[in-house]
Amino acid sequence: MPEIEQNIDGQTIQSESFSKKNLENRSFTSCAFNSCDFSQAVLRNAKFCSCTLSNCNFSLVKLEGCRLQDVQFSDCKIVGAEFFKCEKIIFSANFKNCLLQYCNFSDLNMKNSSFKGSKLKDNHFTNTILKGVDFDGVDLSGTIFHNCDLCNADFSSSTQYDIDLRTNKIKKAKFSFPEAAGLLRTFDITIV
Repeated sequence: MPEIEQNIDGQTIQSESFSKKNLENRSFTSCAFNSCDFSQAVLRNAKFCSCTLSNCNFSLVKLEGCRLQDVQFSDCKIVGAEFFKCEKIIFSANFKNCLLQYCNFSDLNMKNSSFKGSKLKDNHFTNTILKGVDFDGVDLSGTIFHNCDLCNADFSSSTQYDIDLRTNKIKKAKFSFPEAAGLLRTFDITIV
């Protein structure tokens, strides 16, 4: 793609490299991105509405003011994304079978989102609304939840989570054994 248009609507974009490109203020509506490289792209004030990203590299992107509205990530690599810098009012994104590492989702409303089958390693959720979120089959190694609303979230088939019950709301969240025993780590008790 030699010159990136200002507004792209309804296109399928295959194996394109946007790495280190400036996509500032661009608008993508109902687009499908397949095997594209967005690593280190500048997405400041860009808009992605009703888009799908499959097998894409979305690492170290600059997201200040970026709108992610009804965006579906599938089988993507996402490292170091500061999602908390996205436009907060309309933020809605779902992740399926993705690798998310060192990402920050603080201060976002992610109610009813899904991370199904993903690996969330060393991510950060602070003051995040995660009501009803689906963490089905998710590896949460090193991920921090602080002052989050996790009510009705489904962790029943998740692994490696470490959630402090004193600093998060978890009413009606679903957990399963033996992983649920990890919820007691912060209480300095011995289970025999």
